[in-house]
Amino acid sequence: NEYEKEISISFVQKTDDFDAKDKQQLLNIYYTILASGMDEFTFYCDSSYENCLDDILDINDDSTTLSQMNNFVNVFNTFRSIKTTYTNSGKITINIDKAYSQEDIEKINEKVDVIYDELIDENKSPEWNIKKVHDYIINNTKYNLAEENSNEFTDSSTAMGVLFNGSATCNGYTDAMSIFLDKMKITNARVSNTSHIWNIVNLDNKWLHLDLTWDDPVNNLNKDMLVYDYYLIDTPELKAVDKLKDKTDHDFDTVIYDFLQ
Repeated sequence: NEYEKEISISFVQKTDDFDAKDKQQLLNIYYTILASGMDEFTFYCDSSYENCLDDILDINDDSTTLSQMNNFVNVFNTFRSIKTTYTNSGKITINIDKAYSQEDIEKINEKVDVIYDELIDENKSPEWNIKKVHDYIINNTKYNLAEENSNEFTDSSTAMGVLFNGSATCNGYTDAMSIFLDKMKITNARVSNTSHIWNIVNLDNKWLHLDLTWDDPVNNLNKDMLVYDYYLIDTPELKAVDKLKDKTDHDFDTVIYDFLQ
């Protein structure tokens, strides 16, 4: 669909070969389905792939790997849940429940267009424009402590919370920033671990971290704050800031994100 994203990574790659012969190819097929914005897709295991159904079950139960795939696709193509059905003959059908409905996407795009026209100066540098969006989101959003550890899927975990409710968890901050970065045609992805998610941005062929959640810190005085501790910093700087703050929130899988070393 119109929201496909092109990012070169070693973890998974897009494929046009849907006759699965090994587990990596299965992962590539899942990723291609997500990145392409499909709601449903059917493919087959090659007759020589004896462990195909076992690997399908492993992937389907591996929520961490599937969630990491989400980080490399356009926000509007991310999934809320994935259902995999299969037959003994090797027919595999994947159904995607999207995180954003078409109505959500239309509302968000309309709001983003207005904000974009107010904030963005295409004659300025990417860094200048990223800062404008970074500051706008933080100044208009409060971290939703009530849903910090919730397993429920709500507006706060999407860009809807940022743009329409002024309240979000880290997922919402990150999705909203990614939508603006895509509109600015700036290469970006997301990084996550079991407890946190943030943005990464490619500028001048260098990947930099951008964490709006931690640049909008919660404080005991309930005062709005805006800091730049995690604004466009490289991985050594990220580790140094976390060490200074005695935090481990930005630990990430160095195999999946090998390009961030």
